[in-house]
Amino acid sequence: MNAIKIGHITDLHFRHYTPGSSHKQKNRSREMYRALEKAIKVLKKEKADILVITGDIIDTPGVILKHNNYYMDLSSPFKRLIRKDYLTIRSILDHSGIPWIVIPGNKDEPELYHELWGDQKPVRDFKGYRFVAFHDRQWEGGQPRRFDRERRLMERMLNDPDSPPQIHLQHFVSTPSEQIKPKHVYKEADNLRKMCRDSGKVVLSLSGHYHPGIKKYKEGKTTWISAPAFCAEPHPVLIHELEGSTLINTKRIDVQKKGIHKGKPVVYLDRDGVLVTLSSYTTGPEEMVLIPGAAEAILKLRKAGFAVVINTNQSCIGLGYVPESVVLLNHEYMCYLMVKETGDVDSQPDAIYFSSGAGNLAVHPDYIDTSITKPSPAILNKAASLLGVNRKNGWMIGDREGDLLCGINGKVRPLLVRTGDGRKTEKSIKAEKYPGLVVKDNILEAAEFIINNSSSVK
Repeated sequence: MNAIKIGHITDLHFRHYTPGSSHKQKNRSREMYRALEKAIKVLKKEKADILVITGDIIDTPGVILKHNNYYMDLSSPFKRLIRKDYLTIRSILDHSGIPWIVIPGNKDEPELYHELWGDQKPVRDFKGYRFVAFHDRQWEGGQPRRFDRERRLMERMLNDPDSPPQIHLQHFVSTPSEQIKPKHVYKEADNLRKMCRDSGKVVLSLSGHYHPGIKKYKEGKTTWISAPAFCAEPHPVLIHELEGSTLINTKRIDVQKKGIHKGKPVVYLDRDGVLVTLSSYTTGPEEMVLIPGAAEAILKLRKAGFAVVINTNQSCIGLGYVPESVVLLNHEYMCYLMVKETGDVDSQPDAIYFSSGAGNLAVHPDYIDTSITKPSPAILNKAASLLGVNRKNGWMIGDREGDLLCGINGKVRPLLVRTGDGRKTEKSIKAEKYPGLVVKDNILEAAEFIINNSSSVK
């Protein structure tokens, strides 16, 4: 009887050379390089026969997936870096010693994917099983559909009288659930399940996309499993064991039981006036200019063992100047400039958080709420909870009084820089309100002071 062990990973949202990180903070894009290498070691130890990755290999920036020519076109530099990330992942897989199959997801860049991974055949017979890879997409309304070539491929495979037991690979979900939004589930999900069930040929259908994952669901001989996202801690890998047409077991192994930032001291940074000039606040990346030393400061802090988190008020969204997507673009371009300046991908922050509320000046009720806006410590608390950082020796660096108060409210030490509005703030605040306040000329001096005056950096 045929038997096989299948390693299953989904939703890497990988960014290493691609600047910035996923806009969802739980997606630890910049940690995927190391996590994927660890996953390969786990799969070797488990003696997996094959690895399948069911989509969202790269976390492609939104400006590439949905290009808008209102602002500067970053397609050329960003695509060059996305290409390097695809090649990096492929190199890791090629050198793993484990056979592999990869399919794209909705966050992959279609042209680059097909250029660099298009040599994979959609049908592969391996160890007595037939793996069928579907490259489905989201269509009208953002809902996944199985159309045209993919549907005809499915029909051809299910009608093949000589086919061995089949394992179907797709990015999107086809199991029924009232809790899952339509953007995760095929519109024709019921029909796809019926086709698999009635054929009697499909023993396993593997997918991703819905990051919490879905427990196995069975109809007839077919078992559907949607794996949890690998990009989120603790970076889970599934091992599916099959004997003949029977799924014997599915085992979950967590690659990273402890977050890489757990216990690290943290430095929170304001953005405008601290890292970049104030001119980029209400527009796109054309006006994004780094303050000298900003990239080097982040690099030095991270190499010294600090977690670096940006906490910025972006009420420009609530005031109607730019949408959230442009703020995300600005952050990606800022990270691009930082790496370009230092030549080191580690000169980017570990996380970027922002608020969008504008209070009674908001252009729409959606943007009134300022409950997480500095001086509220809400974002500091949220980042600390996600990353597991240690605020005991933490700092909040800013150029305005709201930044200083945010630090105090968030139980970290405030530090004022004289760039941006810093000199004006230094003159206006009352010294007795901030006893022992550290003031530095710029972010690089601030970073060097913190590094030189910290005794508990890991």
